[in-house]
Amino acid sequence: MKKVSMLVLLAILASTLMMAAIPTKNVRLTMINKSGYDVYMKLEGSQLTEAFYYLTVPSGDRDVPTVKIFTVMADVYTRTTWQCNGIQSSGNLVVDGNLRLTFSPCYEMPCGFSPDWRDATWVDRCTGEVVYLQDWIRKRHAGEPRMEKVTYFKIFQYGPVNSYNIGVRQFLFLFSGYWNFGGGTWFYRIRSYRLPYGCAWRYQY
Repeated sequence: MKKVSMLVLLAILASTLMMAAIPTKNVRLTMINKSGYDVYMKLEGSQLTEAFYYLTVPSGDRDVPTVKIFTVMADVYTRTTWQCNGIQSSGNLVVDGNLRLTFSPCYEMPCGFSPDWRDATWVDRCTGEVVYLQDWIRKRHAGEPRMEKVTYFKIFQYGPVNSYNIGVRQFLFLFSGYWNFGGGTWFYRIRSYRLPYGCAWRYQY
C-alpha cells in the first residue's frame, strides 16, 4: 500500500513539474495587411518565455487584404515593426490572448471626430454625424473586440506665427523651425501620426 501511495505521489509531482515547465499558453496573432506595402514585425519575449518571432506579411490593400495567422506564446513582447515602405517603429506588444492587428493603408488618415467647442459637440469628418459631449462615446476607431488598427507615418505641419494665431504661439517650443514668407514668419513641424495610441491598447508605441 505504501508503494502504491508513493507511486501516486511521484506521478502527481511529475505532472506538477511538467505543468510548471510550460510558463505560458499559445494564442493566435492574426495580422491583416491593408497598407499597400509588406509588413515585418520582430517580437522579443521576456525572460518568462525567451520567445523570439520574426513575422512577415506580404503587401495587401483594402479590397484584397493579406491575412496571416501566427501561433505565439502569451507574453509582453518588445516590438519592432517595419511598414509603409520601410518606416520603423518600436514599442511593446501585450499578447494576453487571441489578437488581431489590422495595418491600415499607408499615409491615409482615417476618419475621426473633430471638435467644435462652440456648440459642445464632436463632428465626424466623414459622415457628418454629431456626437454630444454629455454622451461622450468618442473612441479612436477601436474596431471590433480584440482587434486594433495600426498605422504610422510622419506629418509635415506649417502655418503663420502672428498675433491672431494665439493657439500656435502657445506651442512655439514644439516647432522644428521657422522661415520668412510673404512678409511674415511661418513655423514648420514634423510629427508622427500613429494608431493606436494610449495605454489601453495592446499594440503600444
